[in-house]
Amino acid sequence: MENKSQIIVLHGQNEDYLFDPRSAKSQIRKISKFSRVFKGVSNEGNPVVIKMLPTDLAKHVYEVERFKNEIQWYGLHPNVLAPFEYIYQDSRHYLISEYIQSIDLGYYLRHRRAFKRTRIRMALACGFQLLDALDTLHQKGFIHTDIKPANVLLLTSRAGYPDYKNPQFQLIDFGMVRQIGTAPPPSSERNKRPFVLVYSPPEQVLGFHELTGFHSDLYNVALLMHEMITKEPVYESHLSVKLMNLQTSFPLPEKKVIPKELMDILSKAASKHHFKKPPNHYTRQEVYHRLKLGIEQRYANANEFRQALEKFSYNYFR
Repeated sequence: MENKSQIIVLHGQNEDYLFDPRSAKSQIRKISKFSRVFKGVSNEGNPVVIKMLPTDLAKHVYEVERFKNEIQWYGLHPNVLAPFEYIYQDSRHYLISEYIQSIDLGYYLRHRRAFKRTRIRMALACGFQLLDALDTLHQKGFIHTDIKPANVLLLTSRAGYPDYKNPQFQLIDFGMVRQIGTAPPPSSERNKRPFVLVYSPPEQVLGFHELTGFHSDLYNVALLMHEMITKEPVYESHLSVKLMNLQTSFPLPEKKVIPKELMDILSKAASKHHFKKPPNHYTRQEVYHRLKLGIEQRYANANEFRQALEKFSYNYFR
């Protein structure tokens, strides 16, 4: 039996927003315990994205503050899509964002095919735009910490196809942003936010949050670019222990489809120390030291990474 519609009207500062949380057509993202995301419409007829904080998370003060704080990144950069309004109504928390015609990068990687040269052009465009957005965020002293295919949108036509000659990307989901030099707050198993093992840098995987920094976001970008060109996950295994070992110790795999000059750039951005033994066989101080050695080989900032990509792009496409 189908659920009956239940239109909810949210009252914003300047407009009202309508959506139906029971309609499958309204759901933009797969339901998770961390958020519910719906497509709605304003009373002016403009489509919007409505993000709702689940009731369980709303019991935690920090989760509510983190949710509300996403609006501070609205207007940060042209390649950033952040909420423009927070609404608290009927004991629930909501964020309102602009709706844009797009697919997330994960969908693009699974369903859109392209020739090698186009893949490289798309990866470079994505890299340039993400690095520009991150440079602005980093200059304010914050890191994103959650860059993955699901959090990067690729603008499309109404038919769902991107502009391969001039692709436009948007970085979204700023719920995990934190100030550089600060650790994430303690969390229970109930509200613990998992990192995505495949894309997270070793310092995050192993819980050395004091070592996370601008370079950690750049690591994410390098892995995304690698996957955009190869159309394969950088590291892959059905065993989480093996996947963790690959992610914490092994360099980016070299692929023939990636030109050597570009491969060298991505490898530097994702540099890591090779642990000869599993990290849990070392003391915490030893692991810290080895992680730091790998980090010191990476690009120090987004602009440095971008300049290396620009040089490659100029030589490759001229």
